[in-house]
Amino acid sequence: MKIYLDNGYLDAKHIDEVADRNGVNFIIIIGKRQVGKTYNVLKLMLDTNRKFIFMRRVRPELDMLCKDVNSPFEKIPTEGHIKMRKESEYTAAIERVTESEEDEKVERIGTGVTLSGVGNIRGFNGDIFTDLVMDEFIPEEQLFKVRNEGDAFLNAHVTISGNRELEGRKPLKCWLLSNSNNLNSKILDALKVTDVVERMSLRGEESRILKNRGIMILLPESHAIINKRKQTSLYRAIGGDSKFSRMAFENEFAYNDYTDVSVKPLQEYNAIITIGKVTVHLHKNDKTLYVTDKVKYTPRYVYTDSDTHINAFNRKFPEVRAAYRSGRIFFQDMRIKNYFLDILDI
Repeated sequence: MKIYLDNGYLDAKHIDEVADRNGVNFIIIIGKRQVGKTYNVLKLMLDTNRKFIFMRRVRPELDMLCKDVNSPFEKIPTEGHIKMRKESEYTAAIERVTESEEDEKVERIGTGVTLSGVGNIRGFNGDIFTDLVMDEFIPEEQLFKVRNEGDAFLNAHVTISGNRELEGRKPLKCWLLSNSNNLNSKILDALKVTDVVERMSLRGEESRILKNRGIMILLPESHAIINKRKQTSLYRAIGGDSKFSRMAFENEFAYNDYTDVSVKPLQEYNAIITIGKVTVHLHKNDKTLYVTDKVKYTPRYVYTDSDTHINAFNRKFPEVRAAYRSGRIFFQDMRIKNYFLDILDI
């Protein structure tokens, strides 16, 4: 699948056309820094005169973008001037301002919201919006996490979608954009594609369409752009071996540690604890632990992943956290690892 313009940046127009031909309504783009993810998707919104929602994770991120110097629209060539204007505690107006000799025309083209704040907007009607663009949906390590982030996204999607599909109208098209910080994304988990993204990354695949689910996943490499960026002062200063370099320039999920991720033969283990979606197994000889979503029989201890049960599990089995600290736990895949580390609050 062709996903680049001749200059090496993402071709959002072509991606959009392929999505339409294949019944895709969720487009997930996880790539290197500055390959044109946000710029070209927002340019598509402006060029095609769409009414859209622009979403960030938390309010400080949205507030910052309401200043022209930080606006994601500032450098996009288009008719008039696109302004983001904070209009309430939870929303920002996205407006096209055009001027003539006679007057100034202001047209509302979109709304800025945050993942953490959508649930607080009363009487919200998303019928007029055709697209939802969520930028930086995978949080960087140092940023605040949104509580129950996966469910918050699904609820936001339902709120914005309304009853359009029940009324025979086109579904909301959702664009999820992020740098390849790590795979610990509750939104990827909520869409049940974390394992797909992981396999694509390990195999070097750039594109995949899950046609029966209406999902497109893109992991753009864009060698034309990255070869230019490797000539920049920052790359020359830090080299290619740091985690940041591998994330920003090589499209690796460099902040994920795969040293304890591998598939183990279950016949060598005994199931001891099930918690939520996973089961902890104890090796019959070397006393290492293996966490997987597969189990041959129900173990003695079974917990849900409710807060009450997670607290009970951590109180009863503090040695599990110690086993992880000492490198004695292995995980079926990164999705399982992220899920279990959240349970351990690590």
